[in-house]
This record gives sequence, structure tokens and C-alpha cells, in this order.
Amino acid sequence: MKLRMWSVGSDAAGFTLLELLVVLTIATLALTVALPRFAALLPGAELKSYSQQTAALLRLARSQAIATGDTVTLTLDTEQQQTLLSGQAPGHPWPTGVKLTLSGTGQQLPADAPGELTFYPDGTSSGGTLQVASERRRYRIQVDWLTGRVYFDD
Repeated sequence: MKLRMWSVGSDAAGFTLLELLVVLTIATLALTVALPRFAALLPGAELKSYSQQTAALLRLARSQAIATGDTVTLTLDTEQQQTLLSGQAPGHPWPTGVKLTLSGTGQQLPADAPGELTFYPDGTSSGGTLQVASERRRYRIQVDWLTGRVYFDD
């Protein structure tokens, strides 16, 4: 039985560190150029992602109301194009071309007033349906008034 040992020498096959760095640099540049174009191929992905984030924000509002014992309100500021959560200073801006509409809250608000979803300390809410829409796609987020549960419809 012969034992072969691998030795490093001038005839050894492989890549130098410089070659590997050059390849990694080229791959990084290619991804930097290709990723924004890939995102453009999936126009509905940004809207769905934003809709899921909004549903998560509603769930957070409900959890905060229950945990703190305070009423928490999520406000849709159509003038500033952002969603505001009471108790949090920065708003959550809407993506370009996205429209949010709130219906079925049972609250009588003037037409120019921002929409509001309110969560109470006992877990209930004002309820309603929030539609997140763009030109091509629309998602619906429902908030049950009795339980305060948030449902995301694809």
C-alpha cells in the first residue's frame, strides 16, 4: 500500500488569493447591477411585503394596548403618506404609488380626516378593513372588532 502525500509546489493545481479576490469583486459588481433590475421584474413583491409589514404593525398595536393597558391608535395620514402608531415618533412611509383606504370602522369621520384603527386594553378594537392597493394589485387586511385579531388576505 502506497501513501501519496499532497505537496505544494509549482505544479500544484489551484487558485491564488489574487484570482479569488478578482472573481469575488466581479461577482459583487454583477449582483449590484442585477439585483435592482430583478426587483423590477417582481412589481407585486414590494406591495405584498409592505402589506405584510402593515399587518404586523397592526398586531403590534394590539399587543401594546394589551400589555400597557392603554388605548393604541394606528393613524393613516394621507397628507404625509405615512402610517403613525401612537406612542411612536417616526411614521412608517408608504411606498410610491401605494394607496391605503380604511372602511368599516364604525367611526363617523369627516372626509378629509385621517383614518384610524383603535385597539383597546381588553384586546378589542374599532375594527375595519384596510386596503393596500397599487395600480396592479390589492391586498386586504381585516381587523375583527370583537377580538382585535388581524387577518391578512392575499
